[in-house]
Amino acid sequence: MKGFIYFFQYALKKQPKYIILSVLSTLMSALSPVLLIYIPKLILDTAAEGFEEEAILFVLLYVASFLILNIGTSWVGYGASNYSSRLFSDFQMDMSEKLMDADLDMLESNAFKEQSEKAKNYIYAGGWGFGYIFTCSLQIIQFSITAISYICIIYKFSILLVAVNLLFTLISFRVGGRIKQKEKQDQDEKIKHERKTHYYTEIISDHKYMKDIRVFSYKPTLLRKMKKHYDANVRFYARIRGRLVLSETLSNLFYVIQIGLGYFFVISMLVGGTISVGDFTLYISALTSYAQIMGAILDKIVYVHSYDMYFQDFKDYMNIPKMQSASGRIVDRTMPLSIEFRNVSFRYGTSDTYALKNINLKLDSADRIAIVGENGSGKSTFIKLLMRLYDPDEGTILVNGVDIREYSYEDYISLFSAAFQDYSLFAATIEENITMNDQEKMDEIFVNELTEIGLLDKVINRYPRHFDTSVYRIFDDNGIEPSGGEGQQIAIARSLHRDSKIKILDEPTAALDPKIEYELYQKYDLITRGAISFFCISQAGKLQVCKPHSRFFQRKYSGGRFPHRADAKKWSVFGTVQLSGVALSK
Repeated sequence: MKGFIYFFQYALKKQPKYIILSVLSTLMSALSPVLLIYIPKLILDTAAEGFEEEAILFVLLYVASFLILNIGTSWVGYGASNYSSRLFSDFQMDMSEKLMDADLDMLESNAFKEQSEKAKNYIYAGGWGFGYIFTCSLQIIQFSITAISYICIIYKFSILLVAVNLLFTLISFRVGGRIKQKEKQDQDEKIKHERKTHYYTEIISDHKYMKDIRVFSYKPTLLRKMKKHYDANVRFYARIRGRLVLSETLSNLFYVIQIGLGYFFVISMLVGGTISVGDFTLYISALTSYAQIMGAILDKIVYVHSYDMYFQDFKDYMNIPKMQSASGRIVDRTMPLSIEFRNVSFRYGTSDTYALKNINLKLDSADRIAIVGENGSGKSTFIKLLMRLYDPDEGTILVNGVDIREYSYEDYISLFSAAFQDYSLFAATIEENITMNDQEKMDEIFVNELTEIGLLDKVINRYPRHFDTSVYRIFDDNGIEPSGGEGQQIAIARSLHRDSKIKILDEPTAALDPKIEYELYQKYDLITRGAISFFCISQAGKLQVCKPHSRFFQRKYSGGRFPHRADAKKWSVFGTVQLSGVALSK
């Protein structure tokens, strides 16, 4: 019931009209079948006794009741569905905001991904739709009201039959419930099967994978792995179907016994003249409907209980640790910035391997800092920790002598702009991908700076809509699929647009052709515009063409010392697996 209560409270807060219309629809649906089986009894009895006018009135009452209840229920249900869509939209927005504020390290963990899938079983009830647990709970109430009405009708004829029906109901609940409880285990296993199925479906439909599949003849191996997985799927779903057939068989058996006993008893009463034809039709309708509706109640109770078991997963999912905090200190931008790493170590997720280990270094307000190291040496990790995209597992990072966790997250992150090696573009216009704000336009001065640097000239001039050109074709059929070099230029332009104190260039030219790369390095001063800059590269030789880096001065850190005025050509020998072998220079 915790899941039902949570959803009820959430809906009452966000869309109260949804609750009102849903409850009204439930009551109308509960009364409708009872009235529509009771009125025919009145019609038959009055007609059999020769009361023709009364019989006609009851017919008109039946038609009016049918129209009012069924059409009314449809329109009330239509209104409830509309508010349900609004509620779902509210819920999606809340979830999206939580995920965008969450701890990145947790989002990348396999445990969180599995928890996410389990939480979706509460949210979407295994594919039945948003809020299905709430709908099922209301249906249990609806069916219970209707079932009690049927019991009252049956009781009018025989208390013994009431007892027999209740006995079969209890047996059906006991046996059917045990079978259906297995569905929780099935759902947990289904999550794993569907995650693997999704992976295989994705890679064979994504052209990025297809190139390697064909070039390296991966097709036979991939098909063998897919067949093994799909064979396991066949066995899994066969087991589920077998359990479903067993449940249906037992339900049908109990149903036939109940109906058979009921028919035998009522026919004997009709032949004996103790009940009228109208009573006979009323009782048979009530008995048949009762048996069916009790089966439906059992199904809904099991569904609610099964998916309610995922509520704790959902609750944990909703309480994702939030790294961001609006409260906290504000960075003093009037004084020179100093950055210090004290015994900083970090591992991704549950990995046993440290991406960085015992890093100790102090950087004063240096205007140029080059970080040179092999791929996988921890350059990007160092930057992400500095930007507080992740928090270190051990140690402390200080800016101006203050632990960066004490600063307001939004104020602290505003110190930075970055062009990441693993940049992301969004399905929006080129301009929005640069400004990262659909309400903001680039001014002429900035566009001229891009032109002077040589960024995007060839990209923009290729398209009639220029900066209004959409990236990707998800929302715009006339969108573009940018190449790696074009995408990297947009990412660099994005980092330049933000007026920040610290600029990060993480392998910023990895996908650019040599000519554009050379031109960008020659304009390094304009790119950084006087901000402190961190320049991450894997090849020290690139520093030769970057004018501000003609000389490098010694820095101290846990890995040792580097030669005073070291030549850029010699820096390649210092790249090692950990940051303790990464060259930092001013």
